[in-house]
Amino acid sequence: MELEFEKWHGNKNDFILTWFNHDQITFDSLRRQAPALCARDGSGIGADGILVLHTKTARDLMPHKLSIINSDGSLAQTCGNGIRCAALSILTHHLHADQKVDIPDTIPLQLESSAVDIRFLGRLAASRTGQLPLVAVEMGHPQVNKENADYAAVKDFVTRKAQELGMPELTKDWHLVSISNRHLCFFLDSVNRDMIRKVGPALQVSTLWDGINVHLCASKKVQDEDRRISSQVLGRPIDELYEVFVWERGAGETQACGSGASAIGASAFASGLTDRRNWLGIDMPGGRLYIKQENTADSVTLAGPAQMVYRGRLVI
Repeated sequence: MELEFEKWHGNKNDFILTWFNHDQITFDSLRRQAPALCARDGSGIGADGILVLHTKTARDLMPHKLSIINSDGSLAQTCGNGIRCAALSILTHHLHADQKVDIPDTIPLQLESSAVDIRFLGRLAASRTGQLPLVAVEMGHPQVNKENADYAAVKDFVTRKAQELGMPELTKDWHLVSISNRHLCFFLDSVNRDMIRKVGPALQVSTLWDGINVHLCASKKVQDEDRRISSQVLGRPIDELYEVFVWERGAGETQACGSGASAIGASAFASGLTDRRNWLGIDMPGGRLYIKQENTADSVTLAGPAQMVYRGRLVI
């Protein structure tokens, strides 16, 4: 059968997105074909994953669920960059509908095992320039370090792997964060792409999990231009910024990871050294994301852009 799709990216974390009103058998078929569809060797469309917006009919403008399929066919519990792409696809469909329907500034979206609220930031100003607004996603409440029941076992695993890799610096400042997905965040003096290609794969195989997201982070100086841009899009300048490289469970090295940025922010805020009143900047290879969590009991808020690249049709 033939499916219409849209190609989107959030900070170059790219996805095949389809509005889907078909049965479970067709959905399962899409999952099985995900590795071929996401392949970047010229045989597929090429993507980090597939976003499926479930609707009851082909005419529905408000999906009742978002499924996130990794490039290996497994299901992700959440994905901040994918959620932003889905949110702006919903907004775009509303804007171009034959019969105009108002869409609220905050919309709920059901995921595999949780629900998120999505807000459009600066929507009015963006509409005047013909641009899409930033999207803020409530990513949920994080569990950091000892709030995870297996923290002691993970600590032993990290220590052992750091020794095997000859990288003792991995044990100095690291955090285990659960925010729907699981993440290991390592704060180092400097980071680069070669390091994530070494560390990321080494931490995937364990009796503790069937893969985990890995992030290498280093503090980065905030420039005047960073403050100016963040003031424009967020209403307040950032005063802290990190450079980050990403290895995602089920996808490998990617340009960005929204839930990973949220985990990094939660780690920084939990340290007590970061001002919770301000947004935190996260620079990944695909671009910048912003994180905020004003109180320890609050959900982590992720804000960032997304962009549609093209539309097409695929046969499954």
